[in-house]
Amino acid sequence: MKTLASILFLLDAVIIGLGAFGHGLQAQHVHQVLDPFPIESDLGSMIYVVWYFVSGCMLTFGITLVWVWQRLRSGDARPWFAAVLIGLLYAGIGVFGLIYRHGDPFMGLFLVLGIVLLVSGQLLVRTAQSRS
Repeated sequence: MKTLASILFLLDAVIIGLGAFGHGLQAQHVHQVLDPFPIESDLGSMIYVVWYFVSGCMLTFGITLVWVWQRLRSGDARPWFAAVLIGLLYAGIGVFGLIYRHGDPFMGLFLVLGIVLLVSGQLLVRTAQSRS
Protein backbone atom coordinates (compact mmCIF):
# COMPACT_ATOMS: atom_id res chain seq x y z
CA MET A 1 0.00 0.00 0.00
CA LYS A 2 2.89 2.35 0.81
CA THR A 3 4.41 1.80 -2.64
CA LEU A 4 1.10 2.55 -4.38
CA ALA A 5 0.61 5.68 -2.25
CA SER A 6 4.14 6.80 -3.04
CA ILE A 7 3.67 6.30 -6.80
CA LEU A 8 0.32 8.10 -6.78
CA PHE A 9 1.70 11.03 -4.78
CA LEU A 10 4.70 11.44 -7.07
CA LEU A 11 2.60 11.08 -10.23
CA ASP A 12 0.15 13.66 -8.89
CA ALA A 13 3.03 16.05 -8.08
CA VAL A 14 4.48 15.69 -11.57
CA ILE A 15 1.08 16.23 -13.24
CA ILE A 16 0.54 19.38 -11.18
CA GLY A 17 4.00 20.67 -12.07
CA LEU A 18 3.73 19.84 -15.76
CA GLY A 19 0.32 21.48 -15.82
CA ALA A 20 2.23 24.77 -15.75
CA PHE A 21 3.42 24.18 -19.29
CA GLY A 22 -0.01 23.22 -20.61
CA HIS A 23 -1.48 26.25 -18.91
CA GLY A 24 1.21 28.59 -20.24
CA LEU A 25 0.83 27.32 -23.79
CA GLN A 26 -2.87 28.14 -23.70
CA ALA A 27 -2.10 31.87 -23.46
CA GLN A 28 -2.05 32.03 -27.25
CA HIS A 29 -5.72 31.04 -27.24
CA VAL A 30 -6.48 33.77 -24.73
CA HIS A 31 -4.82 36.24 -27.11
CA GLN A 32 -6.92 34.97 -30.02
CA VAL A 33 -10.11 35.44 -28.05
CA LEU A 34 -9.36 38.77 -26.37
CA ASP A 35 -7.21 40.67 -28.85
CA PRO A 36 -10.02 41.47 -31.33
CA PHE A 37 -11.96 43.33 -28.59
CA PRO A 38 -11.29 46.91 -27.49
CA ILE A 39 -10.14 45.95 -24.00
CA GLU A 40 -8.25 48.56 -22.02
CA SER A 41 -4.53 47.77 -22.41
CA ASP A 42 -3.93 47.71 -18.65
CA LEU A 43 -6.62 45.08 -18.20
CA GLY A 44 -5.41 43.02 -21.15
CA SER A 45 -1.80 43.02 -19.99
CA MET A 46 -2.84 42.14 -16.42
CA ILE A 47 -4.74 39.10 -17.69
CA TYR A 48 -1.52 37.79 -19.23
CA VAL A 49 0.55 38.59 -16.15
CA VAL A 50 -1.90 36.65 -13.98
CA TRP A 51 -2.09 33.85 -16.57
CA TYR A 52 1.67 33.31 -16.46
CA PHE A 53 1.75 33.78 -12.67
CA VAL A 54 -0.69 30.87 -12.34
CA SER A 55 1.57 28.78 -14.57
CA GLY A 56 4.51 29.64 -12.30
CA CYS A 57 2.46 28.68 -9.25
CA MET A 58 1.64 25.31 -10.77
CA LEU A 59 5.31 24.65 -11.48
CA THR A 60 6.24 25.77 -7.96
CA PHE A 61 3.54 23.53 -6.47
CA GLY A 62 4.86 20.56 -8.45
CA ILE A 63 8.45 21.14 -7.34
CA THR A 64 7.32 21.61 -3.73
CA LEU A 65 5.33 18.38 -3.86
CA VAL A 66 8.26 16.39 -5.22
CA TRP A 67 10.32 17.75 -2.31
CA VAL A 68 7.53 16.80 0.16
CA TRP A 69 7.39 13.32 -1.41
CA GLN A 70 11.14 12.89 -0.89
CA ARG A 71 10.88 14.02 2.74
CA LEU A 72 7.92 11.73 3.45
CA ARG A 73 9.75 8.75 1.97
CA SER A 74 12.71 9.46 4.22
CA GLY A 75 10.44 9.44 7.28
CA ASP A 76 10.09 13.22 7.80
CA ALA A 77 6.40 14.17 7.95
CA ARG A 78 7.01 17.85 8.80
CA PRO A 79 6.60 19.17 5.21
CA TRP A 80 3.20 17.45 4.90
CA PHE A 81 1.48 20.75 5.75
CA ALA A 82 2.61 22.25 2.41
CA ALA A 83 1.06 19.34 0.51
CA VAL A 84 -2.16 19.66 2.50
CA LEU A 85 -2.48 23.33 1.51
CA ILE A 86 -1.90 22.53 -2.16
CA GLY A 87 -4.25 19.52 -2.06
CA LEU A 88 -7.02 21.54 -0.40
CA LEU A 89 -6.59 24.35 -2.92
CA TYR A 90 -6.83 21.94 -5.85
CA ALA A 91 -9.81 20.07 -4.38
CA GLY A 92 -11.55 23.30 -3.43
CA ILE A 93 -11.09 24.95 -6.82
CA GLY A 94 -12.24 21.70 -8.43
CA VAL A 95 -15.51 21.75 -6.48
CA PHE A 96 -15.98 25.48 -7.10
CA GLY A 97 -15.18 25.05 -10.81
CA LEU A 98 -17.59 22.15 -11.20
CA ILE A 99 -20.37 24.26 -9.69
CA TYR A 100 -19.49 27.58 -11.33
CA ARG A 101 -18.88 26.03 -14.76
CA HIS A 102 -21.98 23.81 -14.57
CA GLY A 103 -20.27 20.41 -14.40
CA ASP A 104 -17.31 21.11 -16.71
CA PRO A 105 -15.42 17.78 -16.54
CA PHE A 106 -12.05 19.57 -16.82
CA MET A 107 -12.68 21.10 -13.39
CA GLY A 108 -13.11 17.58 -12.05
CA LEU A 109 -9.42 17.02 -12.82
CA PHE A 110 -8.51 19.57 -10.14
CA LEU A 111 -10.77 17.82 -7.64
CA VAL A 112 -9.23 14.43 -8.45
CA LEU A 113 -5.66 15.78 -8.24
CA GLY A 114 -6.40 17.33 -4.85
CA ILE A 115 -8.06 14.23 -3.42
CA VAL A 116 -5.38 11.84 -4.72
CA LEU A 117 -2.71 14.09 -3.26
CA LEU A 118 -4.38 14.26 0.15
CA VAL A 119 -5.21 10.55 0.39
CA SER A 120 -1.89 9.21 -0.90
CA GLY A 121 0.02 11.75 1.18
CA GLN A 122 -1.87 10.81 4.33
CA LEU A 123 -0.87 7.18 3.80
CA LEU A 124 2.77 8.25 3.42
CA VAL A 125 2.53 10.39 6.57
CA ARG A 126 1.25 7.41 8.56
CA THR A 127 4.19 5.37 7.31
CA ALA A 128 6.61 8.17 8.17
CA GLN A 129 5.15 8.55 11.65
CA SER A 130 5.26 4.82 12.33
CA ARG A 131 9.03 4.91 11.70
CA SER A 132 9.61 7.46 14.45
